[in-house]
Amino acid sequence: MVPDVTRASSALIELRGIAKRYPGQVALDDVSLTIGRGEVHALVGENGAGKSTLIRVIAGATQPDEGTILVDGEVHRILGPRVARDLGIAVVHQEPQIAINRSVAENVFLGALPSVAGGVFFDRSAAKRQARRVLEPFGMDIDPHRTMSDYGTAARRVIEIAHAVSQNARLLILDEPTAALPAAERSVLLGLARDFADGGGSVLYVSHHLDEILEIADTVTALRNGRHAGTRPRSQVDRAIAIEMILGASLDPYVRDSSAVRSEVVLDVRDLKVTRDGASNDIQLRRGEVLGMFGRIDAGHEEVARIVGGVTRPVGGTMRLGGQRFRPRSPHAAKRRGVSFLPGERKKQAIFANSSVTENILAGNGIGAFAGLVRRGRRHSAAELWRERLGIKVPDVRQSISTLSGGNQQKCLMARLLASEPTVLVLEHPTVGVDLGARAEIYQTIARATEEGLAVLAVSDDLDELKALCDRVLVFRNGAITGALVEDEISSSTILGLAL
Repeated sequence: MVPDVTRASSALIELRGIAKRYPGQVALDDVSLTIGRGEVHALVGENGAGKSTLIRVIAGATQPDEGTILVDGEVHRILGPRVARDLGIAVVHQEPQIAINRSVAENVFLGALPSVAGGVFFDRSAAKRQARRVLEPFGMDIDPHRTMSDYGTAARRVIEIAHAVSQNARLLILDEPTAALPAAERSVLLGLARDFADGGGSVLYVSHHLDEILEIADTVTALRNGRHAGTRPRSQVDRAIAIEMILGASLDPYVRDSSAVRSEVVLDVRDLKVTRDGASNDIQLRRGEVLGMFGRIDAGHEEVARIVGGVTRPVGGTMRLGGQRFRPRSPHAAKRRGVSFLPGERKKQAIFANSSVTENILAGNGIGAFAGLVRRGRRHSAAELWRERLGIKVPDVRQSISTLSGGNQQKCLMARLLASEPTVLVLEHPTVGVDLGARAEIYQTIARATEEGLAVLAVSDDLDELKALCDRVLVFRNGAITGALVEDEISSSTILGLAL
């Protein structure tokens, strides 16, 4: 159901003419934005559009060079996070801000713990009682006594939101709150945001997922190159209009040419078991095919991908690659046989943050090495070819990869995989945290590779991605394949129905 935008009767916060400049960069240029009471206001834009800077300005973490901020119609200077908190502004960041080894109660009141003896001692009992009251409306079975490490990503997100609400928040800023969540758990977070607004609060919701925006937003604002690119009520926004607001141009729907799929089976998996008491699964991957895998947490699909990629070992079953027995003991061993694996946690498991774009693209590749010597010029030249081929936006491949956006980092990792000339790509959440434009470019890279005969096994929690990218989708539940969908059968409702 589309929310009624008329419920937002008056402005809680107004930004007028906000500008922020850094040396050599204009992050925000004359941006104005109004967030109403009782409203979910979506903020969209590509990476680098200015969304993060605008959030920091509202939250008091960054001071604007120009412009005015009004709260309840009065001009305020938000000189720091404490001032923002006193005004009722709370942020749930994309990167979790939690104390993983502390109790749920301590995390709910992080920075403002209940105390006794004039503030000298932490009142643990009071914290747990109050935390239970704060968590109760969220409708999840979360015990304030347990530690954060006992809970999964979805519950931790709920606890972070509870922490924000405990600060008497009137404006809740959610920055990519579902980025690390499976599709089936995202609905919980969307419901919390909607309920907060229905209760009279305001939400600034930042997300790359257009399906989420179109589901819960009352108003949509787009930023492009640091400037305000339009604000519209949700009733005037569909998917095509949202894309045009973000990119400044239409984006032709991505459609894979299924004719690239050939009859030759590249990877043949038989009776594969990921746990001793689990189900056995058969999977066949054909040359030129993109085979998607979907499931809820611990459904078994991610474990299958990691077994094929050499990250973990199966409990039982056999695999054959190109007709030959295949049982890799490591990702490096799998790569030597022609299977390249892309882990889902880019920052923790894939990129070398302190190294250049060149070294990240050519990691594990012997290009430019001879007799123990490294010819850096030749390596930079090879990386430059991949930069051009994949459209990696970086002025110099010798630049640190940490300076690139998430989408461009992901394109560097795709270049690394393709540089090894694999037969099979195993991709774990290939566009997580990637903006719309970079996502389309990654899809096009995959399409070109499959047209040349590459086979792709892709794990994804993004239902739109599965529909756009895959020739077939295997849906897992409790370790077993519950359905195999082909072409027109691939739909969000069918996938979720099989998964749940």
